[in-house]
Amino acid sequence: MLFDDYPSYYRYRTLYQTNPAMQGEDVFALQISLNKLGHNCGPADGIFGSKTTAGVKQFQTEQILVVDGKAGGITQQEIAMELASDVAAQFDIPLTAFKGQLALESGFRLGNYSPLRPDLTYDAGVCQRNTKFTPAAGGFDPGLSIHALGDVIHRHYLLFEGVKIRRRWALAQGAWNAPAFACYIARDEGAKKVASNMVLRPSTQQNQTFEQYVAAASAYLLV
Repeated sequence: MLFDDYPSYYRYRTLYQTNPAMQGEDVFALQISLNKLGHNCGPADGIFGSKTTAGVKQFQTEQILVVDGKAGGITQQEIAMELASDVAAQFDIPLTAFKGQLALESGFRLGNYSPLRPDLTYDAGVCQRNTKFTPAAGGFDPGLSIHALGDVIHRHYLLFEGVKIRRRWALAQGAWNAPAFACYIARDEGAKKVASNMVLRPSTQQNQTFEQYVAAASAYLLV
């Protein structure tokens, strides 16, 4: 059943119609994304059938992609970025911020997932939301997850006023992964709105890991 068990499919698989039908959270993520973008797949049930094929082909035609009904890496990336485009406009965030973030988190794969953690949680979906905090059904909903990412970036960008613009966006992106570290560094770099109860000083190793994350997330940032 969807969302009941840890996924077992290859997280980078190409999705297309087969017999027996492909099933999984990745198919659900594809279907719910296409429906949101106006390409009707019917109910998002996680089963890749003829309606899903038709939805993929409609999207590929609209985006001037190879129209083969297969949702591989290029098609999934275009879907993710179409969803991100709406969120970027809503929150006034550079679309290039989402490009770096989604590439880093999931390689734009709508149904990606992380290794299982010791507490039996895992990171789900295109934004890699941990199932301890967000139910798997929410993590595998790309529209909801990208909106949540946009909200975090937007709120922290406003909070980090006083930091140089490109760095401000980059630290706001880093807040998705480690908000207390991002707040500590932003305050150290001039963000006066950051309160003392929002921060946690990273160790040398944690700081290095955080800065590597920020550099990768902001790699496409054009501001």
